[in-house]
Amino acid sequence: MTTHLFIAFTLFAVALVYAIVLNAWRDRLRAADPPAVGRSSAAVSMIIPARDAVSTIIPLLQDLHAQDLPKERIEVIVVDDHSTDGTDAVVKAMCARWPELRVLRNSGAGKKAAITTGVQAARYATILLTDADARVGPQRSRHVVEAMEGKGLDLMILPVRTSGTGVLGRLQQEEQAGLTGVALGAAMTGWPTLASGANLAFGRQAFLDLGGYEGDTYASGDDVFLVQRMRKAGRRIGASFDPQVTVTVEAERSWKGFLVQRLRWAGKMRGVRGTWPWASLLVTLLPWALLWGTLRLDVRDLLEVDGVEVMAFMLLGWLLWLVPAVNLVTAVQRTFGARTWPVVTTLCYLLFTLYSPVIAVASLIHRPRWKGRPT
Repeated sequence: MTTHLFIAFTLFAVALVYAIVLNAWRDRLRAADPPAVGRSSAAVSMIIPARDAVSTIIPLLQDLHAQDLPKERIEVIVVDDHSTDGTDAVVKAMCARWPELRVLRNSGAGKKAAITTGVQAARYATILLTDADARVGPQRSRHVVEAMEGKGLDLMILPVRTSGTGVLGRLQQEEQAGLTGVALGAAMTGWPTLASGANLAFGRQAFLDLGGYEGDTYASGDDVFLVQRMRKAGRRIGASFDPQVTVTVEAERSWKGFLVQRLRWAGKMRGVRGTWPWASLLVTLLPWALLWGTLRLDVRDLLEVDGVEVMAFMLLGWLLWLVPAVNLVTAVQRTFGARTWPVVTTLCYLLFTLYSPVIAVASLIHRPRWKGRPT
């Protein structure tokens, strides 16, 4: 076997494993169990950590007030994280007409402390997290508590959809669909790691038994680190791909905001343990390795005895890297009810391939601030 053939076959083999995993996740999402309906009497405490959210929290609270779960089985706790824009006053004004709504002052500082404050004050066994800038459908809480109770879960990873316009908005929409597909697909196949704090459910007692976020040194990561702790403790983790439990968040409107958000996301991944960081690194490097393997070939190499095999393995490697990822994103987008264009998804995936390594490296040396605080 020549050097060229060995390199081409190795890259093909890695791409084949990558494709098998992505296809398994896509197939698992397509075969997701339908939710049970009307069989639970469980209640839910919905917790909203909020900092300077006066421009977004009213529509969210209106969504939560419109939930089809009986009002006596819902409480909504807004934990104000020392806002400076009057968020707490807006929520307090709504409390007078909504007995199940409470606003608390964060006993510490940051999102993890705010979540902990809410969990400690919660009355019900199931906790449902929602970011203050999200929008939710009317059946979300009922479907979540029924799934949590029916499956006996300690934590449930839930889907998040990004809504935006223009090139930047579409890029974020495609990226979020990919992240959702990876997070839910991995959880459904027994490898839970990624999650989004914008839409996450867990058992109150399980959270308290594990000490919540005690000992965490990262300001962000309230989602992935909780999944990590639950998994390490042997707790039962599941996921739901039910469109009724999806939350929608607005895309960042500027390239600067887009960059800062991704630096925050990448920064928290430094604290993730296990095989996931190494697998993510391998996936990030795969297209660059394929590019290197392709560029080192010339016409004379392809005319050698094993030239056809080399070319075939390289071509298959590229297809195995690209097609399953596009199919996974497309499957998620269709479930979200979004229009799909494989060409657009392909272009966005190529852009993600270009900027994700840069952001990963930049996050090692730069920690951006978010709403006036370091991340």
